[in-house]
Amino acid sequence: MTLLDSDVYGRKLAARFATFDLDHDGTITVGDLEAMARRILERYELSEASAKGKALMAGARHYFAGLAEAADTDDDGVLTREEFIGAAGSRLRGNPDGFTDVIRPWAEAVVAVADVDGDGRVDLAEWTRMLRAMGATEAGAPVQARRVDTDGDGAVSVDEVVASAVSFYISDEPHDEFGEG
Repeated sequence: MTLLDSDVYGRKLAARFATFDLDHDGTITVGDLEAMARRILERYELSEASAKGKALMAGARHYFAGLAEAADTDDDGVLTREEFIGAAGSRLRGNPDGFTDVIRPWAEAVVAVADVDGDGRVDLAEWTRMLRAMGATEAGAPVQARRVDTDGDGAVSVDEVVASAVSFYISDEPHDEFGEG
């Protein structure tokens, strides 16, 4: 257990680590982020070869590369729980610089997939469905969807998704977006 596990920030990062560690092997690899993207594509009945599928897979790889750049201290392409939490605490906590570029391609891709009716607007029901596809609990997803909609217009934009992710990593505030406690 690391020192960070004793505070809100450490606990929420440990929960995020568990969300990304899809194969439950105690590490995060590019394969875990790709598996999350594939799970989303499957739930939305989209092919990896589709434009949205390609963008989502590329976004997952970009997201992992950014996380690995910040956290992979031994440069082995694998993020341990300690590397992930330690890097978030030392490099991201209180410092949004650079993280926006890491998260934006993923945010753009998941918002595009979530816009199932193609109207260019992701309403709260569509975003709730996406959060569920990413692993949020049935109870947690609608709460977080409303939380991400910071302007209260009933829709979620890429900028709101990016801002929510940045806030998660830089803030000591609890964010129970996946219903993890």
